[in-house]
Amino acid sequence: MATPFQPLPKTGIDDNSNTMGNVEKATAPLRVFDSAVRKRRILHVEFDRTLLAVRHTLLETAGFDVVSCFSGLAVREVSVSTLPFDLFLLGHAASVSDRNELVAWMRANFPQTAVVALKARDVDSSPLGDVTTVAEPEDLVKTVVEVLRRL
Repeated sequence: MATPFQPLPKTGIDDNSNTMGNVEKATAPLRVFDSAVRKRRILHVEFDRTLLAVRHTLLETAGFDVVSCFSGLAVREVSVSTLPFDLFLLGHAASVSDRNELVAWMRANFPQTAVVALKARDVDSSPLGDVTTVAEPEDLVKTVVEVLRRL
C-alpha cells in the first residue's frame, strides 16, 4: 500500500561524482501531498462501497487518520465511541434528504466539528455542510486540507 512518504527519485545530478567518473543521481524522498495536514482525524461516511474504499485510501495516503463508515447508522455508532474527530466527510451517493438528516445530526451532536459535504457535480444539490465541494480527488484533498488548516 502506498504511504504518504513514498520515495520518488529526485531529478538532477549530484555534484559529488565518484573517482570513476560516474555521476550519481540524488534519490532524496519527496513527500506526496506535501501540503496535507498530518494526523488529523476524519470520520468519512459514504453510501457506495467502491467510493468508500477509494476515498478512504486517498485520505490515508494523504496522511490523515481516517475512519470510514458505510451508512448513517454506522457513523452514529462510530462517532460516539471513538471521539474526537476533526472533520466529518459526507459522501454524495445517498439521497439529499438522507444526507440532510445526517448533517443535522452531526451538527446537533458535534457542533465544533467541521462538515464537508460532497456532490457529484457542480450542479448537483447537496446538504449544507460547512463546505461543499465536488467529489473529484484533487478537489477533495485540497478542500479537506484548507478546512483543517482553518481549525
